[in-house]
Amino acid sequence: MPNLLIPCSGPGTRSVGYTKFHKALIRIGDCAVIDHIINSFSDIDKIYITLGYEAEYIQEYIQHSSRKNVEFIEIENWNSSQIASFKQIPKHVFDEPVYYNACDNWSTQVQSVEHNTYYTCKPENDEYYDTSEWGVYSGISFIKDSKEYYDILQATDISRNDLLLLQQLDQIHSEPLADWYDVGNVQSYRTVQQNASFSVLDKTQQEIYSINDRIVKLFINKPNLQPNNNYPHPQPLEHTEHGLSYTRVDGKVNPMNGEFERVFKNLQDTWRFSIHNNAQCTNRTLWQDKTWERFDQIVQQFPEFSGTVQVNGQAIDCTRTVENIDWDLVSTGLVGACHGDLVVDNIIVGEDQIHYIDHRPGVVNDIFYDICKFYHSLLLHNKNLERYNLTHTDNGYIIKISPSDEDSIRLNQFTTSPIYCDNKRKIELGVGCIWLSMSPLNVDKDLNKFLFLLGIEQLKKYE
Repeated sequence: MPNLLIPCSGPGTRSVGYTKFHKALIRIGDCAVIDHIINSFSDIDKIYITLGYEAEYIQEYIQHSSRKNVEFIEIENWNSSQIASFKQIPKHVFDEPVYYNACDNWSTQVQSVEHNTYYTCKPENDEYYDTSEWGVYSGISFIKDSKEYYDILQATDISRNDLLLLQQLDQIHSEPLADWYDVGNVQSYRTVQQNASFSVLDKTQQEIYSINDRIVKLFINKPNLQPNNNYPHPQPLEHTEHGLSYTRVDGKVNPMNGEFERVFKNLQDTWRFSIHNNAQCTNRTLWQDKTWERFDQIVQQFPEFSGTVQVNGQAIDCTRTVENIDWDLVSTGLVGACHGDLVVDNIIVGEDQIHYIDHRPGVVNDIFYDICKFYHSLLLHNKNLERYNLTHTDNGYIIKISPSDEDSIRLNQFTTSPIYCDNKRKIELGVGCIWLSMSPLNVDKDLNKFLFLLGIEQLKKYE
């Protein structure tokens, strides 16, 4: 069987501005572009992946996705021209016939061929692509005469356009692709992304994938996940410098009806134990400092939020409202077992066990942070994000969110519980801080605006 070569060493300058990590790791649907590439080939022996720019992220992702037939090739001078990088690929890669696929495009099924072939495509706009008399080159090819190709590669003095190398082979054919997808420029990326769906909140500092039976997460910063017995996490759990992964478990995410009642009862039992047995704690880092930090970040995105804004017809001095928060009340809580990001989207209810994902350890030691996070998620969760509305008027903003009937039932169960009733003002202020803290972190800028305005309106209400 032939091998597969995926060059991932270059920086991908055309993709700057819409990528979090290397462009091969752009999530389309539930997995990364590099998965779509690999899955498009049916009979492959070995996969060669060149590394250079953001090599660690590529390596870690492949490690977490449990692919076994991969050899990484480090390109020392990766920030040079395309062909100069290709020349650093060792000779043994070309000992056998090899498919070549650029790291930013794919087809759902690359048809097997027996001759040197480059595959053609039909992009919406061909200005970004290399062409020949046979059509637009897709960036996908089959090199049967791989040793001949290696000699051509080493002898050439061109700097880019691997199509020119292919055309120097003694024999070359073309083959049209039935379908083709590209994320190498912003226009084509947006087209592809619009037709893909994956129900997660798109954050700027992390990405989540679902591949085979694994959930894989990559982070700009080093992840810190330390599950505890109160909130059991799916196992086995694997860590790397920038990522983590775990086995996907069966169950219902974002529990409703009987499943919600089961979860909420267990949580109340846990919280009541801390209320009756544990000591108070004061954590201004978690509440006050974090809220101000995120306030500064959202003001950097939208400077108008530093002053007075109209929200649903009410004039709110945003800076003064944050200054006037009862920080003593909000920052004083109770020590106890904490999840750190206890939202309904992080709860999976199985037949025999409730699983919790995305723990946030460290500074979270106050059970009221968990309580407020949980409360927030009953109104705002991945399934109902499309139900929020943000309207920019001449005088300010109109914001609205319409909970579903099921959401309303869950909210009522929470707001009639003793834990809420005994701590209403504290919890309502806490959830306002959480909405404000969430506001700078999302890719969707309108969502960021909505979260900030929702939070500042909430804080003003309980000022």
